[in-house]
Amino acid sequence: MNDDSALILDGVFYRVPSLDILQGVHLKAHAGAITGLFGRNGSGKTTLLKVAAGQIQPNSGLTIIDGTRLHKQSKWKRFSTVAYLPQESMLPPDVTVRTLVRSAGLSSHHVPDQLASSPTRTVRTLSGGERRLLEVAIVLGLERDYVLLDEPFTGVEPLLIDAIGRRIEEAAAQGTGVLLTDHYHQHVTPLADDAYVLWQKQCVPLDGDAPLHDQLVEMGYLRTDAAARS
Repeated sequence: MNDDSALILDGVFYRVPSLDILQGVHLKAHAGAITGLFGRNGSGKTTLLKVAAGQIQPNSGLTIIDGTRLHKQSKWKRFSTVAYLPQESMLPPDVTVRTLVRSAGLSSHHVPDQLASSPTRTVRTLSGGERRLLEVAIVLGLERDYVLLDEPFTGVEPLLIDAIGRRIEEAAAQGTGVLLTDHYHQHVTPLADDAYVLWQKQCVPLDGDAPLHDQLVEMGYLRTDAAARS
């Protein structure tokens, strides 16, 4: 893979009054691969995804998609190429599953199997896990070249976590570049082809040839099993 088939964030700085959040971040998410982004609470993971999605403007830095540098006037390029799943639920509570899928321009085969038998259910009647599965299915169903997923597994029951993971893997197998972050690191590490840790306001790349869990322990992001039990 090369830079002509990747979403690259290069030299990204983002600050708010009296606080630097990102300082020279560099990250590369390849097309057809799942890139895991790890980091402690408040490290800037959501901020970085919002920069990549074009939802917030960094103080400086580049976004490069498939070799093309994006500028402020290039929002159409970003929005036609990148889809973003925020942490917060994005679905209106009183709309049915069927209506949501049709409104997104998707067909019935995009509806998760767990919801296919009840297309007239409203979002309000779905469990938190069902709602998150539907959101992931809709975002992936848009068939953008790159998809950014912020906390897709949080608050989701185990069976639906497996269903979400399968959809992410299927999207990557079809050529989508997925940038994924979640506090439930144990659900991210088996999926990730590449990984970064947001550490001291920068992205540190992890070695794809070594176990991600061991590297996260070595960096101090995770405790050892023995320490966790004590």
